Amino acid sequence: MIFVPESFSSFPEILVGIGFLLTLIAFVISDILWLRIFTILAKLSMAIAALLPENGPLWLSFSGNMLLIAINLAHSSILIMERRRSSLSEEEQQLKDKAFPSMDRTFVKRLFSAATWHDYEKGQTLLIEGEYPEKLFLILEGKAFISLVHKRIGEIGPGQFAGEMSFLTRQSAGASVVTRKPTRCLVWKRSVVEELYKKDHDLQMILTAAIGMDLAGKILLQNQRTLLVK
Repeated sequence: MIFVPESFSSFPEILVGIGFLLTLIAFVISDILWLRIFTILAKLSMAIAALLPENGPLWLSFSGNMLLIAINLAHSSILIMERRRSSLSEEEQQLKDKAFPSMDRTFVKRLFSAATWHDYEKGQTLLIEGEYPEKLFLILEGKAFISLVHKRIGEIGPGQFAGEMSFLTRQSAGASVVTRKPTRCLVWKRSVVEELYKKDHDLQMILTAAIGMDLAGKILLQNQRTLLVK
């Protein structure tokens, strides 16, 4: 049971009250880093209060609060370093917003770090039907036609993958993909990705999840088009 003094007649009691208030704020914050920061401030206030009673310092209370401060400082430092490493460039942020708006930024950064940027002119071929592709493409700007037996059956644009099924299944491309206009893509090379899988075991899961999100979006779009035709 939490005891809150009815009146704050002394400085230590004021500090304890501030500590309770900061703890309450911490528990209503959704951002984990700010939660830890407010927890540190709350425990610091209570630790100082534990040193000031008239009957002498409450060393057990002081030690417990300082231990919690140290733990939260360590976790906060880890969170800050992870967020710095996962900062996205302007282009990366645009692509994240288009392709993976709900995916954690740290995962997106790890995914994008395994790829390189490429620019393609109008009419360049990204995938050839029947051939085994060594690359996976994610479009930032531009559009590309999808062709089957030399017949255009659709197109893809910003935030969509090209070659995702072949990349996952290791089978030949089921259709050709040719740029409709100048197109900028993020490109993953299979050989590079497979080498990274050995060092980062979560990367395969992240990439598969990203491709799954794209496929789900394409299926939904195709179903909507089918309903409109009917």
